[in-house]
Amino acid sequence: MLGPSDLKGVYAIMATPAKEGADQLDARDTVDLDEAARATDQLIKDGVGGLIVLGTTGECATLLEDEYCAFVDCFLSTVNKRVPTFVGTTALGSRAVAERIKFVSERGADGTLLGLPMWQPLTVPMAVEYYASLAEAFPDFAIMVYANANAFRFNFPPPFWRQAVDRAPTIIAAKYGDVGAYLPSLAASKGRVNFLPVDGVAYAYARLSPETMTACWSTASSMGPQPTLALMKALREEDWQKAKEIADDLRWASETFSPPGGQPEFASYNIQLEKTRFDAAGYMKAGPIRQPYNVIPDAYAEGARECGRRWAELVKKYAPVTA
Repeated sequence: MLGPSDLKGVYAIMATPAKEGADQLDARDTVDLDEAARATDQLIKDGVGGLIVLGTTGECATLLEDEYCAFVDCFLSTVNKRVPTFVGTTALGSRAVAERIKFVSERGADGTLLGLPMWQPLTVPMAVEYYASLAEAFPDFAIMVYANANAFRFNFPPPFWRQAVDRAPTIIAAKYGDVGAYLPSLAASKGRVNFLPVDGVAYAYARLSPETMTACWSTASSMGPQPTLALMKALREEDWQKAKEIADDLRWASETFSPPGGQPEFASYNIQLEKTRFDAAGYMKAGPIRQPYNVIPDAYAEGARECGRRWAELVKKYAPVTA
C-alpha cells in the first residue's frame, strides 16, 4: 500500500470527458472513452507524478453507474500502473461507497479519493467512524481524504485528524486547501498524512513546511501540466526565487477564473468553470457538462475561457519540463 512519503510531484485531476449530448436529461453512455484514454496517456507522458479522477471535476455525482464503471476500466487500463492513481468513490452512504471501493481496488487503483456522504452534515465522531469503518473493510487500500469543507459541510478540523489517523490508519493523504489550518492539521496527524495543496498555494505551503510539502493536486494540469511541473521542480530544489516567479505566473493565469463572490460562489460553478477552461486551453476535450451543473453566467464562462487561454501561454513558456 502507498504511504505518505510515496506521494511526490504533481497529482493531476482530470475531467471525465463527455460526448456531445451529455447535457441532456435522457443521455446515456455519455463518457468519451477515447478522449479519456488519450488525455490520461498524455498527462503521464508529460510527467505528472500521479492522477486523481472522479471527484467534483470528474463529475462523480452525475455519472450513471455503468458510465462510472466504464470510465474506471478505461482509465486504469490506460494508466497500467505507470503512476499512482486515486479514484473517487464518494456516494450518499457507506454501503454504496464500499461497493465502489471494492470495484476500483479490484480494477487496480492504488487508492481512493474519499469525501463524506453528501446528505446530512457529519460531526467529528461520525466522520471518524465513517473513515474507520472503510479502513477496516479495506485494510490494504490507501485513502486520500477529500477535505473539501464547502462540498461536505465539514471543516476537517485538527481533532478529526488526531482521531482519524489512529482509527483509520489507511488514511495517507488529503486533498487539502486550508493554508491557515495546514500546520495544526499536520501536527494533529502525527506526520501520517500528506496534505496536498492546490498548485496555486503550493509555494505558500512549501515555505511553511518544505520537508513535508512533497506533492500538490492540480486541476489546472488538465490544461497542460507543464507550469505546475516547473513549480514543483523549483520547490523541490528549494529555488525560492524561481518558485515565486512561477507561482506569480499561475496567479496571473487564474486572475479571471473565480467568480466575484469568492469560494461560496465558486462552489456553485466549480464543474462548469473547470470544464470551460479545459476546453479553452485545448489540452484535453472535456466536452458538455452533465445536468444539473450545466448552468453558468456568460461572464463567468468568459472568465474561465480567458484563464484557459492564459494557461495555454504558460504551457508554451514552461515546456518541456519534467519533475
